[in-house]
Amino acid sequence: MSRSFAKFCGVGLLVAGVDFGTLWLFQTFLPKLIAISLAYFLGVATHYALNKWWVFRAEAKVRAAELARYVFMVIVCWLCTVGVAWLALRLATSNVLVAKLIAVPPAALLSFVLMRKFVFR
Repeated sequence: MSRSFAKFCGVGLLVAGVDFGTLWLFQTFLPKLIAISLAYFLGVATHYALNKWWVFRAEAKVRAAELARYVFMVIVCWLCTVGVAWLALRLATSNVLVAKLIAVPPAALLSFVLMRKFVFR
């Protein structure tokens, strides 16, 4: 496993805490997929900075093109997350936290590849 992937996983654990914590809170008063979406986007706020400067050491200033690529990557990974969670809720569980947990591995792998090859190239 590469060093950057290990750091990426550490950031992922921290962001997962934010994501799942806010999902746990939001699920009590919002529809499931809206709760998943809001929690996802709150986790993204921390995700960008830690991955840019710590994991991938992209030390240049934040540029519009890079930010646009990151936003594109977030949307693609959000669609992956919501799609897999939706499938899990339909086929495997009624628990939104379990559905989200099932969605994490494919979205995380997609995120790593897109950040390394597309966003912070």
